[in-house]
Amino acid sequence: MLDTIKEKWPEILDFLKLEFDITDVSFKTWILPLKVESYENNVLTLIFPGETKNTGLNYIQKKYYHFIKIAIEENIDKEIDLVITLPNIEDVEESSTDLMEEHENITLENRIKESNLDKKYTFDSFVVGSNNDIAQVTSLAAAESPGEMYNPLFIYGGVGLGKTHLIQSIGNFVLANDPDAKVLYTTCENFTNEVIDLLGNKKNKTSQEDIIEFRQKYRNVDVLLIDDIQFISNKDRTQEEIFNIYNDLFMKHKQIVFTSDRKPKDMEGIEDRLINRFEQGLTVDIHNPDYETRMAILKKKAEFLGYTLDEAVLQFIANNFTANVRELEGSLTRVISFSKIKRTDITLDLAKDALNDLISPNHEEKITCENIIDMVADQYQISVSDICSTKKSKEFTIPRQICMYLCRVYTEDTLDQIALLLKKDNHATVSYGYNKIKKAMEKDPSLKNSIDILKKKISPN
Repeated sequence: MLDTIKEKWPEILDFLKLEFDITDVSFKTWILPLKVESYENNVLTLIFPGETKNTGLNYIQKKYYHFIKIAIEENIDKEIDLVITLPNIEDVEESSTDLMEEHENITLENRIKESNLDKKYTFDSFVVGSNNDIAQVTSLAAAESPGEMYNPLFIYGGVGLGKTHLIQSIGNFVLANDPDAKVLYTTCENFTNEVIDLLGNKKNKTSQEDIIEFRQKYRNVDVLLIDDIQFISNKDRTQEEIFNIYNDLFMKHKQIVFTSDRKPKDMEGIEDRLINRFEQGLTVDIHNPDYETRMAILKKKAEFLGYTLDEAVLQFIANNFTANVRELEGSLTRVISFSKIKRTDITLDLAKDALNDLISPNHEEKITCENIIDMVADQYQISVSDICSTKKSKEFTIPRQICMYLCRVYTEDTLDQIALLLKKDNHATVSYGYNKIKKAMEKDPSLKNSIDILKKKISPN
């Protein structure tokens, strides 16, 4: 029997790889090194050779033992008892926990690469603020209980606000906490290109195996992550594939996560049946980061790069780059690179010099009422729609009147224009709000302090 098993060993390995869909890297790492050692009393012994004690034997026994046993029995048509061990059994007893963890880390890195993920995107490295807290909480819940809580999860927001960071954090979290989970991340562009390649192959009258392989790739996963789904607009065949994959995964209670630059109802050129699927679970948005979040992002990025920067430098960057996280971090990186080139310390003057052409080469950025309203909303942790509403409680009327005051101070807009932006009937309301805040500041130090903070954000120089 031993000779028969050795003779059939290549067939057994081929059967094992194909039948249980083992990836190339896993097969080469864990299966291919196995050697047939002995067969006695219906016990087949396999050896996993290694020059050190760090062999990953426990991992093989946990993940692949039953697959290997089935593959052998199928090919020799006989039930056996299977033992997988090291060249010297003492090595098993002496295996160090630290070395085992090192092997597990290597395995996790391989799984992350196979899933098309970037390991730097984690929940730990994501800075949470009022602009993204709901998106972060729901993403973590989806990662902790895939397919159970929010399915699908649809995250939308502008460019560079952290959607990719969150969607990949979900994948990395699942892989780190479930050694058996299959995760796949792709961008909509890559997915569309795969569909185009399939259509090309079909026209060339090749076999349907490529199409079957493509569909199995996306359907045999526990978590599917698709970034920038808005790019399927007006791509009928791509939409059809997404629709069918979605239905298959959803029925199996597998987690699906999409990101987009707009909410489902605002997406054009996409079939209604797909829009309905996108809205079937939970839709959350990410806004532009407020001042406090921008400062936190800059501090965390600086710490990651090994720098402790003066508060004035960080404030300057935070006040001048407000659109998204990507340009915020890029500006900090530029300042640090500038200091290295100049071989000088990072000061406020150096930061201004480094970022001068990005901010405005010829003139100061114009202050608008829209910007002021956004800043006030951020500071008081309310929405712009609350400020521009008819709500009468102090929680909303005070910030609303502060907007009126600051718009009068910092812009050339007329009272009628300010009233229109705040959705008030006439300019008298704006005039009243301006005068009320101006007088209240003289008697209320706390209010004056709040407005002084806003003034620094509006005009830091």
